Amino acid sequence: MPDAKLTMPADGPGQGPRDRQAPAGGGRPIPLRLAPGRFWLWSVGLVLMSGIIIVGAPWNRWVDFPQFWLAAKVVGTPDLLDTVRQQDWQVAHGFTPWIFLYPPGTAWLYLPLRLLPLAAAFWAHAATIALISVGAGFVGARAFALDTRVALVATLAWAPTLAAAASGQNAPLGLLLAMIAINGLRSDRQIMAGLAVGAMLYKPTLALPMFALLVIRRQWTALLVAMAVAVGWYLLGVSGSAGDWMWPRDWLISTAPFFAADTWQNVNKTVALPGLLMGHNVSSVVAYGAAAAVVVAALPRLLRSPIAEAGAAACLIGIVVSPHSLQYEAVMVLPIILWAAGGTGAGIAEPWRTRLLVLAYLAAQLYVITTLAGVSIFAVITLAAVAIWITGWQRQEAPPGSPTDVRAGAVVGQPGEPGQRAARGA
Repeated sequence: MPDAKLTMPADGPGQGPRDRQAPAGGGRPIPLRLAPGRFWLWSVGLVLMSGIIIVGAPWNRWVDFPQFWLAAKVVGTPDLLDTVRQQDWQVAHGFTPWIFLYPPGTAWLYLPLRLLPLAAAFWAHAATIALISVGAGFVGARAFALDTRVALVATLAWAPTLAAAASGQNAPLGLLLAMIAINGLRSDRQIMAGLAVGAMLYKPTLALPMFALLVIRRQWTALLVAMAVAVGWYLLGVSGSAGDWMWPRDWLISTAPFFAADTWQNVNKTVALPGLLMGHNVSSVVAYGAAAAVVVAALPRLLRSPIAEAGAAACLIGIVVSPHSLQYEAVMVLPIILWAAGGTGAGIAEPWRTRLLVLAYLAAQLYVITTLAGVSIFAVITLAAVAIWITGWQRQEAPPGSPTDVRAGAVVGQPGEPGQRAARGA
């Protein structure tokens, strides 16, 4: 079968990574073992299949969205951290009792929805998440040197992306911010990267792996900016909880039992290794020991890989070792998928690139069915992706002297060692 090769023109005089864009007409070579017509037909079909599930939301009582809608109504009051009052309201209105598990400052993001009826608020939120997903695709194209059209369909056809919108969740926002952070690190725009990583603290379990990456790769400017944003989140939490300056303690105390219960009740939907093991009666010591082993095994590659690849891997490993990651958070696998596509010159070598990506996208559509078997297909895909990346199986390295990731791709070293990044002019 013929290869579909989409190419980006060579850099012009004086053009560097910061100036380069992946125009709609092409990205770096992406040899897919599919005829172009078949590639686009399958891609559009997968996007439609991923999005169709949203029509069932009204019959599923708007899935998880009522907790966010309620948070919008009580943000700025003591009720936001009162789990009893939240559950009483949901029971009184016919919903499954649950609570708002996010830091109180995050509830301010939902404030515009408080004026809308529940149904209208759900559809407005779903449309917003879909637009955010499109934005993540655009930024992903820049971060991983892909054709913009390819990155967009890859984002929307990845089942967890639109499944998050259908369930009233917001994981694609974390994906967009992660893509912005990765693109900022790739082009050495530290402030942009730090702002994006700090903004990810709207959901701390998504942000912490990126914070860890900034530390181990010594991206100090980005880290300081992210910490400054964290202070802003703390102040938003104070206002969101009606002046509770000790809200981090109160929030952790009130939500910890619900995180544990959510893991046990949704073991068939978890993608986190600790939750998956403990949900199948493995001791917590063994479960978290396994997660720690994954981190240790990943550290060498996280330290020496080009920074865009390391950022993608941090997103992947973060949801695997998290104490709580469900199916919709598998959207954070997408950066490593875009890296594997080979736009940067690195990735997975053919023919396994096409085989693995096609298999992953088709298998992902089975997630509703596989939950009935007790294990999410996203857990299988995610763990397989971690194993492939850590072991370097079928890995394709970027050609020597590749212009992609030149500035941010340096290996962390001591001053004077090869790979030490050149001093920035500003």
